Amino acid sequence: MNRSAPKPAVGVRELEIDGEVTLYHEATATALVLNNTASDVWRLLDGHRSVDEIVAMLAHSYSTDHETVRAGVDSALDQLTGHQLLENPGE
Repeated sequence: MNRSAPKPAVGVRELEIDGEVTLYHEATATALVLNNTASDVWRLLDGHRSVDEIVAMLAHSYSTDHETVRAGVDSALDQLTGHQLLENPGE
């Protein structure tokens, strides 16, 4: 998948409870509860922001270094990709 500007897949529904996001993917009939970091990443996925931009935004928001944030963002994107919740923006 092209991760330059990831975006949610079609058919993914979102519900926020106590600041955490729960996703339901209609096509696979699966639900996924995101932790705080993954929830923050999810909220920034719009098909226009690059992964580097998301990392920079979260590093600033969390007041921490880019390398630490990058690891969390990559982990969240891997999880979302594994559950077929992201769409390739180039398609």
